This record gives sequence, structure tokens and C-alpha cells, in this order.
Amino acid sequence: MDKVYILGLLILVLALLIYGIPLLYGRRKVHLKGDRTYISFDDGPSEVTPQVLEVLDQVGVKATFFLLGEEIVKRPQLVKKMAAEGHQLGLHGYSHRHPLKMTFPSQYEDLKRGYKAFEDLGLKPAYYRAPHGAYTWASLYFCSKYHLKILHWTGLVGDWNLEEEDVLLGRLEALSGPGHLLVLHDGTKGTANPLAKTLVPQLLEDLNDALKGHPAPLGTWRRP
Repeated sequence: MDKVYILGLLILVLALLIYGIPLLYGRRKVHLKGDRTYISFDDGPSEVTPQVLEVLDQVGVKATFFLLGEEIVKRPQLVKKMAAEGHQLGLHGYSHRHPLKMTFPSQYEDLKRGYKAFEDLGLKPAYYRAPHGAYTWASLYFCSKYHLKILHWTGLVGDWNLEEEDVLLGRLEALSGPGHLLVLHDGTKGTANPLAKTLVPQLLEDLNDALKGHPAPLGTWRRP
């Protein structure tokens, strides 16, 4: 057998072991128990999170928030308020660095630092969602050690881009369904448009209205 072919095959197998297995494991589409559509938020908390909480309170729905440690330390009282109001909290790392661009030790330390931001407030996250949906051996090991459940998503709508609200709403409606977990962002990181998150409170309110006659209206999901 050609040596170049064998080398290419070995590289492919190695890449699958290092990157492919944790990505495939973590990125399994979520279908939760229940007959409602459920909502989650990434990259917060931010200055729009209080408005998001107001809308959630008005419509009587609890959400799952995946928080960044570097944002938690900026708004500790807001995070305590989220927990006190019954929203589920998850870890999104300390920073929003792409996991595939980090070494095992550096990502592990990033996750540990993010977890500590919760602990400093007397809180413990129940879930983990990777920035960019990029799961690694480091994050799988960390979740196992700290008893975090990976909670990916059913669908993304691209709300980190500044688009017409009705376009984003249409995408959310199309992705809604029994047990579906949707993602919005109450914070913006990386190449995201910093103004995009200002649409989220209105988008959430309109989604709730749009799904009132839907087979799977917006609802609250609790960990069994």
C-alpha cells in the first residue's frame, strides 16, 4: 500500500480521535421531554439581560442561560437574580475563545475559572454548552469531573447578526417543535454584531405570541 495513502489514513484517524469524537458526541441535536418549545440564551449576562428577564416574567416562562465567567464577574447581582427567579444556569466557559484553538490545559483552566465565577456567588451550574458548539476532550473531561450535563441545541437562528426581526422570528418559528431547545444570545462575542442582542427581548416577546396557536408553544423545561 502506498506510504502516502497510509500516512493520510493515519492522520485522518488521529484527527477523528482528537477532534471528531468529542464534536460528534457533544453536538447531538437536543430533543427534550415535553410538548413545548424551550428557550436558552448564550454569551451573557449583558446589559440586555434584565429586559430578557422582564419578558420571560411577563410570558411566564423560565429559560436556561449559558453564562460566561468574564460576564458573571461584571454583573454578579444580576446572576443571583436569574437564579432566584428560577432560571436554570449553565456554564459557557470563562472567555469565549474557540475551544478548538485552545490546548487541553488552557481550556481546562478556562472552564475551571468560569466554574469558580459561579462558586464565588454560591451557585453551581447544572449544564455546559461549548462556545461555537465546539466540544473537546478537555470539556468532556471537565463535565465528567464536575458533573455537568452537556446541553446542546436543536437549532440556531443566527441572531448574532443584525438582521430584520421578522426574518429571525420566521427562523425561530420554523425550528420550534415539541421538545425543541432554541438558542438566542443575550450577549455578543467575537465577530457578532454588538447591536444584534438589542433585538432579543422583542424577538422573545414576538416568538411567544407567534407560538400561542402552535402545537408546541413556548414553555418551561426542568431537569428531571
